[in-house]
Amino acid sequence: MSAYLGELLALLSAFFFACSNVAVAKGAVGGRGDHGAMLSVVITIGVSGVLWLVLEGGGIGAPSPGWWAGIAWFALAGLFATTFGRGLLFVSIRRLGVTRASALKRLIPFFSVILAVAILGERATAPDLAGMAMIGIAFAILIRGAMTRSGEGLEAPPADYGWGVFSALGYAFSYIARKYGLAAIALPAFATLVSAIAALAAFASVALFSRHYRDAFGNMFRYANRWLVAAGLLMSFGQFLLFAALVHAPVSSVVMISSLETFLAVFLSVFVFRTEAAPNMGTYVAAALATFGVVAIAVG
Repeated sequence: MSAYLGELLALLSAFFFACSNVAVAKGAVGGRGDHGAMLSVVITIGVSGVLWLVLEGGGIGAPSPGWWAGIAWFALAGLFATTFGRGLLFVSIRRLGVTRASALKRLIPFFSVILAVAILGERATAPDLAGMAMIGIAFAILIRGAMTRSGEGLEAPPADYGWGVFSALGYAFSYIARKYGLAAIALPAFATLVSAIAALAAFASVALFSRHYRDAFGNMFRYANRWLVAAGLLMSFGQFLLFAALVHAPVSSVVMISSLETFLAVFLSVFVFRTEAAPNMGTYVAAALATFGVVAIAVG
């Protein structure tokens, strides 16, 4: 097996996620409900179920205390990545556009280092701290741009950036949960399926108390369009590839390569699909600076 299989899978995952972000932006224009977030979870269940049967033969590993712990970690990963990370990402893309929403996802390694130190007891090295500083500066650039150019059509109120921040935090928690789960059950498709089912159960539970979620849940297919369906399919394959990458590569490497999603999303949305106009120079600088920060964290 190639020594770079994990890195290649992470790169493919970044490409699928970037394409999904563009599809969300096109499908959410004038849309209702949750702009496809819940639909994408249902699609993920279907896609991962097929991949589980075809690629993993429907295997579930050997039931044991460690097995049940792995299931619990996969479920938590689903809650953090899908319910919080993905759900808030859809809102972030809707409010900020693909470029800024993707740039804010670069806060994931920033939060990942903090969580690794606080939860796993790892030490933050000098490159880690330098990377965190660069990511923090990049985030400040985005906020400053929103505050100084809020009257321009391409800008958004500073508060709208909070959706992307909390989305990144949810994804950061999910990386840790995924790695723990895969250490017990190294079945990426099965892991994706369990996570998606847990996320759908969470959405259904919230729908019992929220009229908005009941409407989104009951009308997910009615509000769907071809772009949102495409987004769900692309995101499903991206999530599966991410799980597979974590089986073969450390979290730091996967996070670093995932940062390429920013540039892929910018290129696709601006130059290929033309879903939005070219962003200002500050956004490009923020995305580049944040990516250098991710590289520093990975090297550290």
